[in-house]
Amino acid sequence: MNGERQFDFLVLGSGIAGLFFALKVAPYGRVGIITKKNRAESNTNYAQGGIAAVTSKEDSFEMHVRDTIEAGAGLCDESVVRTIIQEGPARIAELIELGMRFSERELPRADGVRELDLAKEGGHSKR
Repeated sequence: MNGERQFDFLVLGSGIAGLFFALKVAPYGRVGIITKKNRAESNTNYAQGGIAAVTSKEDSFEMHVRDTIEAGAGLCDESVVRTIIQEGPARIAELIELGMRFSERELPRADGVRELDLAKEGGHSKR
């Protein structure tokens, strides 16, 4: 063998976006992943803030859209912002289904019931 490998899909990087894509296309062909160091070495692994999405009753899609556009100094395409924010909760549910672990906390007075441990991210009005 000459060391040559052929893939239908080539993913550059081992962050959450690339790995999510790799999982989605794996049923359709061979996937290769190239990373600069080891598999766990990615900005995703170091992201302590998590993913900003509307997952709390205290938050709203409109508030999140407004916060995102303001944090982006008005340079964001509002239609893209709206699409990403609307899809956020479903993508988080899908990541959890795929085995992604997020920090959780026990609800006060809820007999062991747990929820995602939300934090107020930079540029956002709510947790």
